[in-house]
Amino acid sequence: MTPTSPGFFTRHRDELILQAIGSLVLGMFVSLALYVVDQMREDERNARDESLGNSLFVRQAVMSDREVLPFSALYLAEAQLSGLDLSGADLSDAVLAGAELKGTDLSGADLSEADLSGADLSGADLTGASLAEADLSRADLSGADLTGADLTEVDAAGAGYDEDDPPIGAEALADHLEAGAGEDPDDD
Repeated sequence: MTPTSPGFFTRHRDELILQAIGSLVLGMFVSLALYVVDQMREDERNARDESLGNSLFVRQAVMSDREVLPFSALYLAEAQLSGLDLSGADLSDAVLAGAELKGTDLSGADLSEADLSGADLSGADLTGASLAEADLSRADLSGADLTGADLTEVDAAGAGYDEDDPPIGAEALADHLEAGAGEDPDDD
């Protein structure tokens, strides 16, 4: 009798097992990566939907001529609120990062501890507004009126304005403001 040679699987068992384990681990890694990407996209969609819903709520409240505008801690990132009359509104702790507030009347509004980073406040009326501990970093303050505003501990790092249209009453922020930072680079 001639001895039979071991079969293919027997000869390459260890290599095949390592390849199977490697494929399984790679498949799990790819699945996890796809799950994380899907979750990030879902979170972004949910944040946009929340901001849009809150923006509509603000607009409806303004249009209904309510005397009290309680918008404290609302998520309004990148909301389009330009030209609205939000005078006296409570926007304390609100997230208004990247929001458009061009020409918005925020006189007497409470914006204490609000996140206005990257917001466009050009031409906004902020007279007498409370901006204590607000984040105005990278905000455009071109032509904004900050007369009498409470600017206690405001973060205005990188905030700017158009050289031809500086903010009014922003002397307390002078060390932080950058002339020309509010200019649109496409205007050239």
